[in-house]
Amino acid sequence: MRTITTVTRGLAAAVLLAVVAGCGTDTPAPLDPSAVARQRVIDTADLDCLDDRSPVVAITDAEQDMTAAIQAGTGDTGVVLLHQADGTACQWYAFALILAQRGFRALAPDITSRDAVEVAQAGIAHLRAGGVKRVFVIGASRGGTVALAASAATSPPVDGVIALSAPTVYDADALTAVTKLGAPTILVAGDLDGSFADNARELYGLSIAKHKRLMIRSTVNHGVTLVDGQVEQTMMAFLADPVAAADAPEPA
Repeated sequence: MRTITTVTRGLAAAVLLAVVAGCGTDTPAPLDPSAVARQRVIDTADLDCLDDRSPVVAITDAEQDMTAAIQAGTGDTGVVLLHQADGTACQWYAFALILAQRGFRALAPDITSRDAVEVAQAGIAHLRAGGVKRVFVIGASRGGTVALAASAATSPPVDGVIALSAPTVYDADALTAVTKLGAPTILVAGDLDGSFADNARELYGLSIAKHKRLMIRSTVNHGVTLVDGQVEQTMMAFLADPVAAADAPEPA
């Protein structure tokens, strides 16, 4: 379940008591309730891929709820990475490190809660607030559905979206989203992976994006496991030049 926290009355009372008790010549600085809450989110996040918490940040959505996310890199192009329903932000950690090595800033938030679209939008806002000039959103499986829905509802528009094995509807409505999403879009699926190739074709057909690409691979691979070989090369090319990558024809 997503790690969300708000400052409770008990925490606020504890802060007040700490301030009162510290009155005197050596009065300690009062605790910042929001900082305490933020640190709690970081410390309690379910991220077993990390040896320490240094890559973890707490992002805040429009309702002022906080969510843990893994952040890597310092580039001025940011990439929000959205995990599958069967995983955590750790699913994207290795790829986030690759992006960081190549000059990108990657952010993989925990989207296990049903308000995943709002969390994804908070991730986009977090990157922009940190000085990122271009933002891309990449999602796998349920994360792909959320990526499309969150990007369609974000203003200013994101610079591009990649959805890997995205269901048409899964805690978000990708069918409606692609009829509103004008950003360059790439849809990827394996033709031996159940109905996900058909989902990708349907989303591609409904998409209003001027620059869009459908990649159907001959594989059973699903979601994050599609990120290999030509798919990974296409993703990297997309981050560099989304229009050119989305317009590139599929190999015969």
